[in-house]
Amino acid sequence: MSEKAIAVGVLVQDGACLIAKRQAHQHLGGLWEFPGGKIAPGEAPEDALIREFKEEVGVTTHAWRPLIEIPWVYETRTVRLKVYQTDRFEGTPSGEEGQTLKWCPLAKLTEYGFPPANQGILAALQLPHTMMISGRFADFEDGLARLNAALEEGLRLVQLRAKHLDEASFMAWAREAIAQCHEYGAQVLINGPAKWLAALPEADGLQLSSQALMALTERPAQSRGKWLSASVHTQAELAKALELEADCVLLSPVQPTASHPDMTPLGWAQFAEWVKDCPVPVYALGGVKSGDVDQARTSGGQGIAAISGLWPQPL
Repeated sequence: MSEKAIAVGVLVQDGACLIAKRQAHQHLGGLWEFPGGKIAPGEAPEDALIREFKEEVGVTTHAWRPLIEIPWVYETRTVRLKVYQTDRFEGTPSGEEGQTLKWCPLAKLTEYGFPPANQGILAALQLPHTMMISGRFADFEDGLARLNAALEEGLRLVQLRAKHLDEASFMAWAREAIAQCHEYGAQVLINGPAKWLAALPEADGLQLSSQALMALTERPAQSRGKWLSASVHTQAELAKALELEADCVLLSPVQPTASHPDMTPLGWAQFAEWVKDCPVPVYALGGVKSGDVDQARTSGGQGIAAISGLWPQPL
């Protein structure tokens, strides 16, 4: 089947985005979607969106910027969704083709039914561009102080990882850390076995190591309704993560890193190649720092994940 390029636009306003209900006669009728349409030969996705939003929604849009690109195979068609977003538009949205429109808060998107190919878009809209992975700390007080410093700086996605702690100590520290993160509106992933997520139901998701990922045959039940993220280093691991319906992945190492000196870095060009065919958000990991977010985004990724590049030094 030939692949059809589709431009998809996420119009954002005051913490909400515009969604449209597919009409009954359409493919996947009754589900919600983001407006857009086919890209004409030789047409730029941004120009297609300007045209489609004028025709379908009755607004004039500007400054579209890339969000995520999603390849998807349906039974009867293969599509590549080129997804962009903007908050710049003129006019009041209306269903020019009889479709129902709705402004939906970003945090409530998962309450609506979307086509399978749209799940990566929902994740990309709800996940920040920077994921901080906690590093070593001297004691609980030190760990919480460093975490607080990062939250004060604006970090809103935290992966709690503390390999130097035993299970009981990690649980005790994580409970305090999760509460601290939630005070700032930050989301928290637990790096460890799936049973840890069951013991910490207040956490927002689970982070799997590549070894834990490859040992699974299905998505952990504890992660249903929460985020499931996985670390991957190879295309086989990436394929496994998608098979288990991971919501996002951490691809590494992108740059040389002291923690994995024996692994050949992917580099940004290869990172971009792998991301191009991945239908979920991808974070660049390994030798990256906060200044690399734009590079990761330009390469098609969601952003960056890091320990040393983000975890605050002793205060």
